[in-house]
Amino acid sequence: MTVKKERVVVTGMGIASPLGCNLTEFWEGLVKGKSGVGSLDGGIFSGMHTKIGAVVWEYDEKKYFDIKEIRRMSRSSQLGLVAAEQAIKDAKLENGNVNPEEIGVLVGSSIGGYSAADSFFMHFYDTDRLSPYTIPVSMNIGPGSNISIKHGFQGPLVNVDAACSTAAHTIGNAYNMIRNGSLRVALSGAADTPFSPGVVESWMALRAVSTRDDNPAEACRPFSADRDGMVLGEGAGILVLESESHALKRGIPILAELKGYGASADSHHLTQPSQKGPALAMRRALDDAGLTIEDIDYINAHATGTEWNDKNETNAIKEVFGERAYQIPVVGNKAAFGHSIAGSGALELIGCVLSLRDQVVPPTINYKVPDPDCDLDYVTEGKRELPLKNIMSNSFAFGGSNAVLIVGKYEAAN
Repeated sequence: MTVKKERVVVTGMGIASPLGCNLTEFWEGLVKGKSGVGSLDGGIFSGMHTKIGAVVWEYDEKKYFDIKEIRRMSRSSQLGLVAAEQAIKDAKLENGNVNPEEIGVLVGSSIGGYSAADSFFMHFYDTDRLSPYTIPVSMNIGPGSNISIKHGFQGPLVNVDAACSTAAHTIGNAYNMIRNGSLRVALSGAADTPFSPGVVESWMALRAVSTRDDNPAEACRPFSADRDGMVLGEGAGILVLESESHALKRGIPILAELKGYGASADSHHLTQPSQKGPALAMRRALDDAGLTIEDIDYINAHATGTEWNDKNETNAIKEVFGERAYQIPVVGNKAAFGHSIAGSGALELIGCVLSLRDQVVPPTINYKVPDPDCDLDYVTEGKRELPLKNIMSNSFAFGGSNAVLIVGKYEAAN
């Protein structure tokens, strides 16, 4: 007997990003081509070899949490909670109108725990004393755990750590659980914060980070021939996903439909990307959504601004879409808000939902010099108004973990 699968819809979103700590500021900045990358000066940044990053600039932890909460939460957990509060309000879940046992929290993190541990360890090396909060604060399940604890959600609590594809895999897992009927509502996304000396210097050692300190706002240049690497960022994005039937029963506005999820492994190298893996994930997402290459109107690219990633992703898109690849806008948002590792895929998917809402594709900023090996339409002239029905969002990670999501404009069944 074939069980009919549930349609999965988005009913709420929240964000904490370098472009702003709410959806309005984030989207306005993205559409207008603003940069959230700036100079990192003083304090813990003084001894680091890079002086640029994309920080959630307007965030002040004391405005959101008391001193006891601050001591017990990493910065990634704090940002995750800030984003979750917005998403819960947006989806009208704060009124207790949904059984908390039916609400799951699937929120990922990757290096936020490292950053928290780094600060504890620096104190230990100076004083020979460690805080009892070291382990609980440093655990990557922290963002999801704190959301669950604060709101009393008793559905599944799951943390995924798949490096740069964390958010997409986490959202994909929530999507499958809802679609298969094992969960009705989920808060899903990711939060990450890389800004501690040990973590930043570790990324510098990989030679994957831009050193363009003279003009931070233009440091990350996806697909441009003069790019010299990615820019680290921080951020959190949380979406409320639920079954269509549950959303309709609640009478909540539906923002978009999550239509497909594809995952694959490169099986190639820990840090060098492979064209085969991303292409396979894109094909699987299309198959999962029941769509063809003609149905995709815009591709939100992983686009880190590193030479290997940009060329590899461009070639993978060509492999999957053929000549159609040249007709589809391909945009890299990390030039605007940096690469928050686990958090990036959530920020990008939220941007895709907002693109569907406004029928607007934001630009790829900082494109300076054409690269003959990256020859697709990267929307470098500014925002573009287009009829949008289905958007593909790519997330590819070190270790060869690939995740692709497809989100579409919601259309009620006849």
